[in-house]
Amino acid sequence: SVRASAIVLAHGAEPILEQCVAALVADGAQDILVVDNDAAPGPVDAVRGMPGVRVLSAGRNLGFAGGCNYAASHAAGDVLVFVNSDALVQPGTLAALVRRVAEPDVGLASASIRLADDPEVLNTAGNPVHYLMFSWVGSLGERAADHAELTEVASVTGVTFAVRREVWDALGGFDADYVAYCEDVYLSLRAWQAGYRVVHEPEAVVLHHYD
Repeated sequence: SVRASAIVLAHGAEPILEQCVAALVADGAQDILVVDNDAAPGPVDAVRGMPGVRVLSAGRNLGFAGGCNYAASHAAGDVLVFVNSDALVQPGTLAALVRRVAEPDVGLASASIRLADDPEVLNTAGNPVHYLMFSWVGSLGERAADHAELTEVASVTGVTFAVRREVWDALGGFDADYVAYCEDVYLSLRAWQAGYRVVHEPEAVVLHHYD
């Protein structure tokens, strides 16, 4: 009964944007916001007209954090699911993330991010954060089967994570000063400080074209 909005930013060439959005449609997303953040016209035009897709543009590149905030302000869902344009959600991912963030004490839920060219191997199962504020992809190269339990993590990964709108609004969304990278870390730390849990949800599986 909780409607989810999926948010995807498009910038530059975007070679698999159409696949990314098609995977969201196949997984049942009914409100998909694609932000034209100075993207090539071809990939953006290819997703126009897909079921549930809205293409947004602020007329300029807002950066990753700013673009996500812009899309969130237009989203219809009670849950926001942020998905990188080079990531392919697998069946059941959206439902698993929505179920997890429906728990009142969970603020953010990160998916099990797999390497697209080796889906049994992790890209990340949530990101550690060093006390000096460095962060890195957690469990990179490890077998996904060894991370099959729900776990608390220091930070979600921006590749794919979910948050209830009320939590997003309470935290103030991403800090737009983090134009690209580290916005997910700062959001996660603020969630912990506000008393919410930040978790890795292994039943939400995403294949990431990780470079």
